[in-house]
Amino acid sequence: MKKLIISLLLLFLGGVYGVVSAGITERVIYAGDTPLFSDCNITQTGPMELTVAPCTFTTTGEAKIFNIFESIGARLGVGRLAKAITENRAEMMKDGMRVRGWLINKQGNIIERSVTWRLPTTKIIAVIPDETYFIYLVKKVGVTMGTALLPVSSPRPADYIHHLAFEFTVPLGTTNLSGIEIEVFTVKPNFAPAKGLFEK
Repeated sequence: MKKLIISLLLLFLGGVYGVVSAGITERVIYAGDTPLFSDCNITQTGPMELTVAPCTFTTTGEAKIFNIFESIGARLGVGRLAKAITENRAEMMKDGMRVRGWLINKQGNIIERSVTWRLPTTKIIAVIPDETYFIYLVKKVGVTMGTALLPVSSPRPADYIHHLAFEFTVPLGTTNLSGIEIEVFTVKPNFAPAKGLFEK
């Protein structure tokens, strides 16, 4: 009887909380051969409140991937790619067979390396109605990051890392985000699965 009461109570509480739940969906991208990674997500924790828990986000950087044959010297520890690895201008990929080399500009400087950013603390985002928003991941001190809720009409932040949530509209008079669809940037590893013969 006690278990039944607890089950009914949990069911009731779950139903109540279900009202406070935004229509959060995923916009999926596959990392493929890039270092791209994200375990960042958004949950609704109040009628007009969104929460982002501590997470990490790794950017792709700008690189060229050298194939198995081009990377033979690097695997043997000889040649220009091996030298680039020792100088931190390239890295061996996870398969241990290919090399990822960071692109350089005319001055010989690396354009952009892959960077892993960390959100160290939970971020609470209060959403005000009558606006269309983006939620961004933004740079903070060192390799820490934060979040920014900004109207789509505002310029992209100078410290921009990536979108976390794509464009969503909160109409005037909204008192609960439960009916608002919020699309979250979601990274999955490897490549997209092959589609069946008749799949679009």
